[in-house]
Amino acid sequence: MKRAILHIGTEKTGTTSIQNFLYANRIKLGAKGILFSETAGYLSNQNLVVYAKKAPEPDLAPPELDINDASDLALWKDQFAVKHSAEVVAFQQRHTDSTVVYSAEHLQSRLTTVSEIKRAARLLRPMFDEIEVLVYLRRQDKYALSAHSTAVRAGGQNDFAFETVNAQGPYYNYRELLQNWSDVFGEDAIRVRLFEKSRLVDHDVVADFKNVTGIDKLNIDLVSPSSVNEALSRTALSLLRRFNELQAGDACLQGKSKQQIRGRLLEAVQGIEDDFGKVLPVRSSAVAFYERFVADNQWIADRWLEGRGFDDNFSEYPLEEIELPAIENLDSQLEELIAGLFQSKQPIAKLKAVKSQKNSEPPPPEKPPAGYARRLVHAIKHQYSKVS
Repeated sequence: MKRAILHIGTEKTGTTSIQNFLYANRIKLGAKGILFSETAGYLSNQNLVVYAKKAPEPDLAPPELDINDASDLALWKDQFAVKHSAEVVAFQQRHTDSTVVYSAEHLQSRLTTVSEIKRAARLLRPMFDEIEVLVYLRRQDKYALSAHSTAVRAGGQNDFAFETVNAQGPYYNYRELLQNWSDVFGEDAIRVRLFEKSRLVDHDVVADFKNVTGIDKLNIDLVSPSSVNEALSRTALSLLRRFNELQAGDACLQGKSKQQIRGRLLEAVQGIEDDFGKVLPVRSSAVAFYERFVADNQWIADRWLEGRGFDDNFSEYPLEEIELPAIENLDSQLEELIAGLFQSKQPIAKLKAVKSQKNSEPPPPEKPPAGYARRLVHAIKHQYSKVS
């Protein structure tokens, strides 16, 4: 059996943790007949997405590709198809039963038309006997909250409000997403999982992914990277928003560009905790936002989840608006933080050593492939422009 699993996200459902797991264990998995493709692009298989797009975005393209040159793009796609097919076929020849696992949240967020999905299918179908599409869905209000944190990382300056969220398009319309993919691969090929701890195996998305894909049946010792927790405290978000407001040349920047600082600053604030806890909007606004999607979510539940959809408990949101005091000395805190980023060759490690490790973001299990940081920054900016 020649099988493929297309893990298409969605975004904000632990895809980075899954990809870190696949990347860290790719050699051991390969020995057992499970391929995490190199030619598709580590870590997020972005090359497959670029191939399927008629006009791919620059943040996904490899450095050598000029996406604005039609002949260059066509040549790259031809070469990718040959290289990827050769990698997969060679792997299948070594294993009687094989599985190729693709993991790319951009399959969800960037392939937004049936024609784009068909382009990917035309490449993959000749190589496999069976293709399964695996998707994790997060309740839309919780996704919006997480996406706002991403927006601030990318340069956003506004506080969160459900009323300002652009709820149209592939990020929130799960019914359209699944209709598009089932139109191409068939309804029976779609495997829907809900990104809720109570619904995940061992309350963990990587454990759930291993169970769904059958990796947990291999009986081999695999590395389990720490979960990637992207939650930011109120202080951390406030510091980032203040940084985003700074003009080029501000004395706080220590003579450096914001681009030079942002990456280090993002790492640094990840470990900052405060006494405010998780600050959430008033419950009524969360419920009103979610109600836009209830009917479509039930349509999904009836087809793929035996009628049991998202947990509709909103008790984590406060009944009344909470007025929080302003954070004191925000400018001086930011100035001190930025100054400290460049005082040591390893400033981030030093900072985290004196902060709680509870919400710190672990590094990938190995050094990410070349170009990963560049694609990450561009992807954050792309998402911010789409969901805000």
